[in-house]
Amino acid sequence: MEAGLEKSFLPQNEIARELPFVSIIMPVFNEERYIGGILDAVLKQDYPSERMEIIVADGASTDQTRDIIVSFQRGHGNLRLIYNPDRIVSTGLNRAIGCARGEIIVRLDGHCEYPKDYLRRVVLLRERLGADSVGGTLVPIGSGYIQSAIGAAYYSPVGIGGTALKAVDGVETVREVDAVHGGCWRVERLRKVGGFDEEMVRNQDDELSFRLRKASGRIYQCTSIKVKYHVRDSFKKLFMQFAQYGYWKVRVVKKHPKQASARHFVPALFVLFITGCALAAPFTLYALYGLSGGLGIYLSVLGVVSFLQTASKDRKLWPGIVLALCSMHFGYGGGFVLGWVRSWIGPLPTDSIFERTTR
Repeated sequence: MEAGLEKSFLPQNEIARELPFVSIIMPVFNEERYIGGILDAVLKQDYPSERMEIIVADGASTDQTRDIIVSFQRGHGNLRLIYNPDRIVSTGLNRAIGCARGEIIVRLDGHCEYPKDYLRRVVLLRERLGADSVGGTLVPIGSGYIQSAIGAAYYSPVGIGGTALKAVDGVETVREVDAVHGGCWRVERLRKVGGFDEEMVRNQDDELSFRLRKASGRIYQCTSIKVKYHVRDSFKKLFMQFAQYGYWKVRVVKKHPKQASARHFVPALFVLFITGCALAAPFTLYALYGLSGGLGIYLSVLGVVSFLQTASKDRKLWPGIVLALCSMHFGYGGGFVLGWVRSWIGPLPTDSIFERTTR
């Protein structure tokens, strides 16, 4: 792939005439901390305002999110607010797609910061490549010790983040990937494949991307398009985020077995091993040895890797990164185990924890 491909844009005097009409869709819930900034950034995109509309699907926010959106609507006729009573991302996305007027759909998130040229770059890159979807890379950001540690954990060699959450430039500026943050699609293509799977509270992007690729679609990531992603502000929230990822990954794997890989099962197997040893430890020394040895090796690896990662950074982040990684691994693994158990025996008392997106 040509390294500078994403920079081949139309001359400025031809943009308004040539660019397609775009519907920007945003599912939000309780995003009062970030929604004002994201709307301001979208409205200041270097894409002609007459060639775009913004559709925000609010999942019955209980904070000031809706009020902030309404205040922006007063001066911007291309900003629409719709109601998402099911309060999950996939239903909000589909409602927005259903009423979209654009020929191109671009998804944005309420807890991200987008560069001024984001919309123009992804739209033109998608058209030039003839891709099913394109996107950039996420740069985890935050303020304070906990968010800084969590952001660093995403970059760890033993972290769980995927391609979209690691904004490290590869050999090629534009590369084909399995899935990408956000997305930029032709609306008829989205509708043809059935939109987003409304059964998926999490992992709806992965599931849609798999269906697109299964239908001979191609997805590209431009590593020079950087999107800032505000990470969770507590280890508890991080744990729950990854627990939901693991839980709903099971549903993706059950629907599309070919999408599964060994890395999806490793955290769950480790959680099962540790849990089994802990339960059997009072009855046999072998289980106690397995528990202490397993945790000892695990924490040692995390400690060494995190220590080396902070060699040129703030050493104070070291224990925070270890704790963030533990939250990711045990959250994802535990959620994955519960997801498999539910798939075999039916509803569980813990189901309510996974039925709504957490933030």
